[in-house]
Amino acid sequence: MSALPMTPRSRQFVLLIGVIVVAGGLAAWWVLTAGRVANEGLDITDEGYYLLSYRWWNSNPLALTGVQYLYGPVFEWLGYDVARLRLFRLLTVVVVHLLFGYSFMRWLRGRRPGAAPTKLWELAGMAVVLAAGGMCYSWLPLTPGYNDVILLGALTLVSCVLWMATAVDREKEVPGWVLVGAGLVIGVMVLAKWTSVAVIGLIVVAAVVVLAGQGRRAVARGILFALGGLAVAALVVQLFVVRLNVAVPGIMTVNKFIAGTSYSPAELLHLYWSSTLELFGRTLQAHWLLLIATAVAVVGRWPRVRIAAAVLAVAGFALSIWQVVRGDGALGGSGHTTDYTVTLLAAVLVAVVAAVGAVVAGRTGVTDRSLLSRENTRGWVILGLLVVLPLVQAFGTNTPLYQIGFNAFAAWAAVMIAVLTGIWATPVVARATVGVVTVASLVAVGTIAYSGMFLYPYRSVGHSQLTAPAKQPAFKGLYLQPAAEDNFTELAARLKPYTGQAGRPMLAFDKMAGIVLMLQGRPVGEAWVAPKERERTAAGIEEVCRKGQPWDPSRRPIIILNRAISDVEITALRACLLDFRTDYRLLAPAPETMGVQVWVPRAEGAVKTP
Repeated sequence: MSALPMTPRSRQFVLLIGVIVVAGGLAAWWVLTAGRVANEGLDITDEGYYLLSYRWWNSNPLALTGVQYLYGPVFEWLGYDVARLRLFRLLTVVVVHLLFGYSFMRWLRGRRPGAAPTKLWELAGMAVVLAAGGMCYSWLPLTPGYNDVILLGALTLVSCVLWMATAVDREKEVPGWVLVGAGLVIGVMVLAKWTSVAVIGLIVVAAVVVLAGQGRRAVARGILFALGGLAVAALVVQLFVVRLNVAVPGIMTVNKFIAGTSYSPAELLHLYWSSTLELFGRTLQAHWLLLIATAVAVVGRWPRVRIAAAVLAVAGFALSIWQVVRGDGALGGSGHTTDYTVTLLAAVLVAVVAAVGAVVAGRTGVTDRSLLSRENTRGWVILGLLVVLPLVQAFGTNTPLYQIGFNAFAAWAAVMIAVLTGIWATPVVARATVGVVTVASLVAVGTIAYSGMFLYPYRSVGHSQLTAPAKQPAFKGLYLQPAAEDNFTELAARLKPYTGQAGRPMLAFDKMAGIVLMLQGRPVGEAWVAPKERERTAAGIEEVCRKGQPWDPSRRPIIILNRAISDVEITALRACLLDFRTDYRLLAPAPETMGVQVWVPRAEGAVKTP
């Protein structure tokens, strides 16, 4: 007895189940890995800076951004537990990506009449987006920072726009909670990092275009409700977190410190443009055959052209895989950001080439018109927003945009879904090429996230070497490299007679905020101290002493150095009525104190240490 042929509905069901299983498995891979390594390792530089600023979030207003007012209360609520804060970050990453995935698929359903009438449609898209979310763990520290707030805020804000667009498409009034929620998110993003106004502005423009589909009154209503949400965010911060007349001047003061030493807007734009062009060049050089195969496949309506396209696609895919393996294009960690970005950009370009080809071929009559070629203005605005979102949300970084931008790969994964489901009128080779490349990109994300956390964590040794339980209260629950843990324990023991209760003022030059955190010290001035920004550090020290010494005279700052102190810092200390040469003495030779110089106040006398 022969088997009954599968109906189109049955094929859809099987396909959606397959997508959920594969993408869900890849998502579970990076999510479980992030949970597994939450208590492993710690970078004393950048991650130490985040944690130190969160530890003293309500008593040190000198900060470059306001992110400490978001994660600081959470860190306090979690008992200053580093591992729990990392798990909190994981929770926010998962929740926001699921929200974005659901919002996108809900909007896309209205533009895909053939979409399966089952929630499996939304679940499949959510699984793909969540799998792509693993890029949040490609190379940055495990502890959350302002980059997380901007990325997750941007995805949440776009989710609000998608809900607006869905309501407009269905000729319904946009729910007020969506508009107010957008205002709340904008408030959080601006507090976290003021340069987020770039991506906020872009998303707001898209929202206005969407709301304009219901007329000027809808636009005015949307703006009014969003402003109300923004006001609520400001009021909540003012009443329950920190007074804005304290937080804002502190942020502005630090930004004035760096105004003359940081990149100018023109220099940043040049860096962004040149590095992005260079990335595109390397991508075209490595994956040119796959891109040509995609273009040929889209217009291949004739049998011979389709056969040629299939051969090119197989050869192009094989060449691309070889390039990825040869060039470490699927490995994470800060040392591979220039490698894996080529891999993922190639996947995005395949989708873009297929989309452009399908639209052009459909409108010129080379192939049947696909759904993608029938998009209205609102649809193209949203898809265009998703295409540029990853790079725009990275604006403000002093590194190439792609280093931060690719962490928002989920937006591009959504574009791939839209392309794949919108080019069904194109030849099967084109659809298969986009589908295979999309799956391959998710596999690459999985390996990038896994290796970025497990093998090449941020400024730390890999998982296999993090075996020593931390003994210091500030690092409770963490596993560190045995040699590092021994050094921390010895240094803490030597300084115990001087530290006492938590909150001893400390200065650590340079980039040793994690050491201050480990000793439960309090920063003097900014928590951030970098070798290339000595004037900024000095200005921060002078600022806190502008109205006199902000510490008990019996507990003057302990000074920790991994270099010789400079005249810049010595002069700044004089503003605090401290003379480094006469008021301080070396606690012990540097080899006995973790290789750093530890200077303690001479007035406290020689205390016997272990």
